Amino acid sequence: MNRARPIEALLAALATTAVTLPVTTLFTPNTWMRPSIVLVAVVALTGAGLRTLTSQRPLVVLGQSTALVYAAALLHGRGHLWADLVPTPETGKAFGILLTQAGETVAISAAPAPSNRGTILGISLLVGLTALAVDAIGVTYRSPALAGIPLLAAFLGSATNSGDGLAPWYAVPAALCWLALMGRQSVGSLRAWGTPAPRAGGRAGADPSTSFAATGRIVGVAALAAAVVVPTLIPHLPTTFIADGLGQSSNGRGGGGSSIQLSSTVDIARDLESRSDNPVLRYRSSSQDLQPLRVGVLDDYRRGQWQARQEFSFVPIDGQIPPPIAGPEVPRRVERIEVSDNAVGAPQVALPAGTISTSLPDGTWNVTVAGVVQATTAADSYTAEFIELDPEPGQFATGPDASQLGVDPSTLALDRRSEDEVRALLAELTDDGDSALEVAQAVQAYLRSSQFTYSLELAQDDGTLPSDPLLRFLETRRGYCVQFSTAMIMLTRAAGIPSRMAVGFLPGVADGDDRVVRVSDAHAWPELYFPQLGWVRFEPTPATQSNAAPDYSLEASDPAATATPTPSATTPTASAAPSTAPTRDLTDNGGMGAVDTGGFSPVRFVTDNALTLLGILVVVLAVSAVPFGAWLSRRRAARAARDDAERVEAQWQSLLLRLQDIGYVPPDGTTPRQASRQITKAAYLTPDEDQALGRVVATVELARYARPGTELHDVADDAQTVWRGALGRRRRVDKVRALLLPAEGRGLWRSILRFSRPGPADKDTDE
Repeated sequence: MNRARPIEALLAALATTAVTLPVTTLFTPNTWMRPSIVLVAVVALTGAGLRTLTSQRPLVVLGQSTALVYAAALLHGRGHLWADLVPTPETGKAFGILLTQAGETVAISAAPAPSNRGTILGISLLVGLTALAVDAIGVTYRSPALAGIPLLAAFLGSATNSGDGLAPWYAVPAALCWLALMGRQSVGSLRAWGTPAPRAGGRAGADPSTSFAATGRIVGVAALAAAVVVPTLIPHLPTTFIADGLGQSSNGRGGGGSSIQLSSTVDIARDLESRSDNPVLRYRSSSQDLQPLRVGVLDDYRRGQWQARQEFSFVPIDGQIPPPIAGPEVPRRVERIEVSDNAVGAPQVALPAGTISTSLPDGTWNVTVAGVVQATTAADSYTAEFIELDPEPGQFATGPDASQLGVDPSTLALDRRSEDEVRALLAELTDDGDSALEVAQAVQAYLRSSQFTYSLELAQDDGTLPSDPLLRFLETRRGYCVQFSTAMIMLTRAAGIPSRMAVGFLPGVADGDDRVVRVSDAHAWPELYFPQLGWVRFEPTPATQSNAAPDYSLEASDPAATATPTPSATTPTASAAPSTAPTRDLTDNGGMGAVDTGGFSPVRFVTDNALTLLGILVVVLAVSAVPFGAWLSRRRAARAARDDAERVEAQWQSLLLRLQDIGYVPPDGTTPRQASRQITKAAYLTPDEDQALGRVVATVELARYARPGTELHDVADDAQTVWRGALGRRRRVDKVRALLLPAEGRGLWRSILRFSRPGPADKDTDE
């Protein structure tokens, strides 16, 4: 047997990959999958190669561990590698920070938790370690039954954190791969016992493992079917959660059916990958000045990420929500919104800021201290009343000391890594003596100007850009609504104006008397606090990619003050985290954006998909390596032949090896003529193919027994005719195995790896 055990290694890798399927319900988006699959492939390929070179099992496992760590460093340690290739102690420190971040994310987030750099690193490392354990136990140490332990641990670690019961297809693929791994190992062990004498009436030469394998398949499939069916028929205990953070949701996938949720964290360093036109809700509003529908508030900014502080909520008395703090001197209107088709999952509720009442049933909702309505049970439809303010410029005064406004100090906090640059930029944009409104207007006008470019893809770090994502955005002036909002919040905080980020949806597009909001309408915008008004919305994202900016936020010289485009059915309105499916987390840790209109660029496509293309190339090379080795082996044998007799003999041996690949194995010691009769009968050769085989045999006999120097014709074409005829009558699985794993190719690569000369008689050997 081949010591590399490529089939067993492939089954172990597939089992590890399949066992991670439940993780797709716990994190969103599934950006962790690609690096995880790469690490699984690295472990499998490294193990196969090392097993070929050495029989020392600890060395194989040590080599796989080293390759796993190095591959993880290349995938996740960019910017922390010496010469972009060699891990250093700084790489370990960076990994520690990211893993700490992952732990914090899991601890504070309900499923589905956001996929940030930390969680992606943590998940891919766990998957890679699982692949290492399964390959080492099941393939290197040849104990596939015990390999089920790390597979089961990995499966339970994610499955038990899902609020709902998982569908059978989450478990079946991994179970089938594990059963196949055990079955292959067991059949190999049975064959090693020897071949007993056939029973009377039995077929001579029958493989005794065939009936054993068939019985094993029946038992394995029956057991798997029972494991899937029985739990649906009997009651079971409630789910026990391993991680409290992921277990906070009553539904681990963020709501049932096609519900939508926005993430409670936003990473401003992330690009966008996709967008969806799935509808979120349908509503009508009495307001003529439509504003975004808010579902959450993020006020804590740390290391490039926004998140909501853990704050308490309360149930309003008589169902009345506290109105805005603005006094009666501020002009206002009471408007109404009627939502007829809601797909926003609990606890989030899409409502305009300033909501004062709602029709949600008593006991199913509450309000946070930030004024955000939350639902304990999602409602298909609801109505609400809200107040729209129309403030005058003089009502935006902040007073002499903004730190005494009674708001949380975190809404004035600046990030230390960017504080100096932010204050310097603020000094360039404003003058001493500017009012708070003038500061906010100047900052918004600067960000909405033509100096900035709206793009779903952030500028890539080429070694010259700042590592801090906010500073990188301010230098490259390229980003989407998350970056624009973050920049305005930090600039206004530097001016002493409390600021925070709101997340929700743009007003959507008209559909008759209704308006339809889609996934691609997800959006983020800043809210600034003024003592006489409370929290007020601003809009720094460029006008073509956001809703119209409020009139009070526009400078008198701002062209948008007289003509600001509003979203339409043909105007892109997305600036938030899109999702490839309606059950995914939309903000994607900052995933917000619209359609990229930059056109197709081959160079950019290759750059953006380098890892995927590299993976495809590796797969193609791996699949073609053995067939190429077979072709190369025949070429080498033909060149090494000193005369026609050696050339014909090499062609005959090559034909025998290829026929052995599909099961036609003449007994040892048979002559070419005897072998041809057995091959003709077993392979059901046609008359033409039989004649071709006869010519090959006649030439071989002439080569062996004729006088040296006798001229012999080439039998390559006849040998190819026989090979194709025999191959065409075999089962599809035998054809694929013969084409992808020919014995000639395996022998060549094995001889190269062992630094010895290959020969046609080189056979598979085990340890």
